[in-house]
Amino acid sequence: MRIYLLFGIIFTFVTPIFSQGNAKLFEVPKDQDKALAPNNNQLIIQYENVNDRTILWSKIIWERIVLNEKENAILYFPVDTIRTEKRSLYYTLLKALKAGRVNAYTDSYFEETRSFQDLLPAIRKRDTTSVGFQLLNQGKELPEAFISTRDISAYDIKEYRIKGVFYFDKRRSERRYRILGIAPVAYDVNFIDEITEENKEEYLVELFWIWYPEIRPILAATPSFNEVNTNFPMSFDRILNTRLFKPIIYQTDNELDDIASLELDSILPDFSLGNTKRVDSLGIQTKFFKKLFKGKKKEENQTTVLNPTKQQ
Repeated sequence: MRIYLLFGIIFTFVTPIFSQGNAKLFEVPKDQDKALAPNNNQLIIQYENVNDRTILWSKIIWERIVLNEKENAILYFPVDTIRTEKRSLYYTLLKALKAGRVNAYTDSYFEETRSFQDLLPAIRKRDTTSVGFQLLNQGKELPEAFISTRDISAYDIKEYRIKGVFYFDKRRSERRYRILGIAPVAYDVNFIDEITEENKEEYLVELFWIWYPEIRPILAATPSFNEVNTNFPMSFDRILNTRLFKPIIYQTDNELDDIASLELDSILPDFSLGNTKRVDSLGIQTKFFKKLFKGKKKEENQTTVLNPTKQQ
């Protein structure tokens, strides 16, 4: 009797353990799995508090993330929004705008906002069919069924443009980076059927800009496409903040900057490489500080020359 009682107790406690071990991977996908991520995400990478006095050097840079590069594919896929619960970066941005969770801006200076209705001409092409034109010529009302629409989808996104700032925090003795804005780029939807290999660069347009700190909580809770291991995707926010992509600088806040030199000479070194890379980064740091204080030394020399003249 005692043996049966012992087995009964064991079975009572063991059964719930196995019953709650049903992984999400083995369940039928639910509609809420495809919903937009919440704003109150506790796993977001926390930024440190930085004031103006601790920033020794800064440079604002605009970069292109071309999606046909293998290193950037993680920001492109999946383009299918039906057969997977994962969502592309473009789909996430667009859905957040449509839900009114974030604001859209006309450009990367974030001075003029745009509503979702204002964005429609940039992301949707409406064209009247041939039968529709016949009805119009007859003076009849045009039903919606005779209007064809073509929406920009995740498949059509060719690149992302990001605006970010590199800065040197003298209190921590580290170079840091923060994204300020992001914009999806595609061919102009009104001329998308006329694009050729020769003129395709001329038709690339920024669909909209989003102030990145505003979209961060959503991106931090949104898993990306992981071609190696689908069970451990990274969030879009972590990918962008840790710069796990291959960018191309196309503009800086200084019109006199030599962009090719910025990329070639590594004027934007990483001061957070750890002890194993400290020796390798020493030369880059020395070169960086020489460039940083080069202008200051010139000003001091000029002051030394002018002072005797003023005393006379």
